[in-house]
Amino acid sequence: MISDHTSTGSRVLLANLNRYDQPYPVYPLSMAYLDSALREAGHTPLCWDAKMATETLEEAVLRFKPDYIGVSVRNVDNVQSHNPKSFIHELVACCRSLRSITKATLVLGGSGFSVFPRELLAVADADFGVAGEGERALVELIAARSRGADHRGIFGLVWKEADGRVVAAPRTPNGELFTVEPFHDPELLKAYVAQGSIPGVQTQRGCPLRCCYCTYPLIEGKKSRFRSGPQVVEEMRRLISLGVHYTFIVDSVFNTSREHTAQVCEALARAGLDMQWGCFLRPRNLSKDLLELMKRAGMKHIEFGSDSLSDPALKHYGKSFTWEEIRASSAYAHELGLHYSHFLIFGGPGETEATVEETLLHSTQLPGAFFFGTIGMRIYPETPLWRHCNPEARGEKPADYLLEPRFYIEAPLTTQSLLARITTHRERHHNWILGDPPPEFNETMDKLRRRGVRGPMWEYVELLQRLQPA
Repeated sequence: MISDHTSTGSRVLLANLNRYDQPYPVYPLSMAYLDSALREAGHTPLCWDAKMATETLEEAVLRFKPDYIGVSVRNVDNVQSHNPKSFIHELVACCRSLRSITKATLVLGGSGFSVFPRELLAVADADFGVAGEGERALVELIAARSRGADHRGIFGLVWKEADGRVVAAPRTPNGELFTVEPFHDPELLKAYVAQGSIPGVQTQRGCPLRCCYCTYPLIEGKKSRFRSGPQVVEEMRRLISLGVHYTFIVDSVFNTSREHTAQVCEALARAGLDMQWGCFLRPRNLSKDLLELMKRAGMKHIEFGSDSLSDPALKHYGKSFTWEEIRASSAYAHELGLHYSHFLIFGGPGETEATVEETLLHSTQLPGAFFFGTIGMRIYPETPLWRHCNPEARGEKPADYLLEPRFYIEAPLTTQSLLARITTHRERHHNWILGDPPPEFNETMDKLRRRGVRGPMWEYVELLQRLQPA
């Protein structure tokens, strides 16, 4: 799927390489933000999407003849210790192919790149990269090069010096406002929705929380920067005009600020839009009144980033809430008839056989809940988990954690022992997914979408797994 328009600036091809579609294809919201920023600056963007394209990337390049190519690296791997899959080799092959057919300036970006910026720029042999937010940096890079000016002062920019050293400028300051609006290409959006994708809306950037493994503070900064309720309403109106009636609020956590959550939801409730939505929430300071307001505003699904249901593990994981808060928030969601799920990580720092068993026991005490289980914590540079592991003391570098995904699992627990235990639990409790959903889920979701059912629909998995023959 491609889209372009004509203007007077540079020609910029934006390429989304992500094909990973479990549990459903992910609409490239970041590319929509870049598209908007480039248009506003007077450039000519073209969006190429690997999942929906009707021509190869090479064909698009030869036809469009871009001055710049921005390649998005959303994920470096699938974050599954029991079934690891790296996406880096695909990126390297793509960049090598582009080098063979064009002299366009090659710029890498995206959340995956932002975690390993120096390492990915080196291995992919690109000209530049942007770590963190890309809208301002990409526009400023093009402007600087068109004037022959120095690019070294551009926040987030990564480049190679003449001697081959990879250098990274400081990232976007915490005080930078979040004011860019995405440009949604109608054809691309329609194609994703037809395949079950849930287009996202972002109401804030930055994350002040301290989860030990998380890269959000690294990618977006540690200070939350908010959009207003009316701005969120207008963004949802634009999506509705394009045929979207279910969205997902893609903030790292929607309720980092109770005031922001209430302000956005009050605006949505007043607007009375034909839009349902889901979001990530943390089960802290989450009253029944606030959940009622969120429901009136259109919320249908909640995904709690709980990580564990055991207080000792929660403390080690860097979570700011307790099992009792998880239980209370879950009870409120159930009473209000909201679909809710918990994401759980087994084997992180401080995990023991006792905390595993406590989490499994507590999971049976949350009525109507669904659970997404993960084994092990992916180890990323500059996170608290990285400092806890201290790989540099062993002579290891971030690059060693890039091509081969590495996970932390607290000894004596192992991937195999945890997989066996959770699998046994799931055989008796069907409201669980470990890794990718079963093929039967995707087939059933396709049927439900054709009947007009909206949303992620993971609440149907329990019934499907219950009906599976033993």
